[in-house]
Amino acid sequence: MNEKRKEKLGDLLLDIAKYIITAILLASWFSDIEQWNWYSYILPVAAVIIAAISGLYLFKEDNIKNKKKRK
Repeated sequence: MNEKRKEKLGDLLLDIAKYIITAILLASWFSDIEQWNWYSYILPVAAVIIAAISGLYLFKEDNIKNKKKRK
């Protein structure tokens, strides 16, 4: 995969993680949290963790390759 595409994909995954966190916060403020089931918490948190780790991995991989090229 192209380096620029990896960077854009990593950026997109981090944005998705931010949007999911924002949606969870807004939903918790404007609805009854007591009525939420256990999976209403775990599924979005798992999605945020997966998206954030994937996005950071793509940035880390890109930064390592750029440092090697500069030397």
